[in-house]
Amino acid sequence: MVRRSVLAMFAVMAIVLGGVVVSTPAGAVVDSATIVPSPNAGTNYDELRSVSCVSASECVAVGYTYTASAETLTMVWDGTVWSVVSSPNAASDDVLRSVSCVSASDCVAVGSTDTGSVDETLVMVWNGTVWSIVASPNAGTSNDRLFSVSCVSASECVAVGSTDTGSATETLVMGWNGTVWSIVASPNAGTSNDGLFSVSCVSASDCVAVGSTDTGSATETLVMEWDGIDWSIVSSPNAGTSIDGLFSVSCVSASECVAVGYSYTLPAYETLVMEWDGIAWSIVSSPNAGTGDNLLVSVSCVSASDCVAVGRTNTGSAIETLTIVWDGIDWSIASSPNAGTSDDALNSVSCVSASDCVAVGYTDTGNNIYETLVLSLTGPVPPSTTTTAVASDQVVPAFTG
Repeated sequence: MVRRSVLAMFAVMAIVLGGVVVSTPAGAVVDSATIVPSPNAGTNYDELRSVSCVSASECVAVGYTYTASAETLTMVWDGTVWSVVSSPNAASDDVLRSVSCVSASDCVAVGSTDTGSVDETLVMVWNGTVWSIVASPNAGTSNDRLFSVSCVSASECVAVGSTDTGSATETLVMGWNGTVWSIVASPNAGTSNDGLFSVSCVSASDCVAVGSTDTGSATETLVMEWDGIDWSIVSSPNAGTSIDGLFSVSCVSASECVAVGYSYTLPAYETLVMEWDGIAWSIVSSPNAGTGDNLLVSVSCVSASDCVAVGRTNTGSAIETLTIVWDGIDWSIASSPNAGTSDDALNSVSCVSASDCVAVGYTDTGNNIYETLVLSLTGPVPPSTTTTAVASDQVVPAFTG
């Protein structure tokens, strides 16, 4: 069954969102956020969980729609309009949580499907015209779920998630060689509950995955690294007193990665940002907008000095979108609009340049009708420089949310 989680609540219905624009103080790389009209497929709940852009006019977003049961939801952007694209379902409750595109006609989306008794992995591929389900393995005895995928080519992808062994929840990693998906051995750090929520690869032999682990006395950050042969746990810090976790990672090189998530210290959850310099992970100061909980769910970097992270903030009276930007020195809040009356959240961001990003999520229109939410995040075009985008999260080389 699809469950409500810290990351998102369910949604459905259809609305055309107007062009609301909010500006941010000068100096931020992204300084304007605009709501872009986006369609809905269901009758009472539609939510976008991930977006991957390969250019300013070519993006794919995925999630789910709910009428009688949860079904996959996929949309494409042609530079002018978002359109719903037909996508298959494997069982009665199907959810897509991540997409990674290496071109406009080559994308991979992952999630889970409810067979009626257990959740199993779900993988779909896009050839530019149609989506099709690809066979994927399962490791556990009851529930297997994929939360993130990162592709560096059409024949080299990595997907991560969690598997239930019957006595514990453990990390799950799968690899794609262009022909078949196979399970790759991955370590666990905790005593009963380990999960990976995001992966970012800069090459077939260099990937970073992040999530959380239950030590028995606390929930802590979990970071793993792939060297082309083995996955190994990398030491990572924690900021809170009892609960820390990472939801997303974006790498632009083997020695430059950013991970985001949450940290809990009484009385609320706060944003958590960490960076990797090739030697160690360290916590970087990050702002909070609301009076209650603040969560960062996705990050996308196009260079070591250009990143955007999104999530949600609790103002005390409503849940609202949260966007923060990194200029190489500081993280700062970038104002972002809200379309609903009480609950707006961003689940994923994908940047194709330092001044051109797309963020997706959901909005509550007022009667427990949840609809898709798409924001265009833009800024002044920077001076002409020669920069090469490599890898990003949720996740493909520099283009996924």
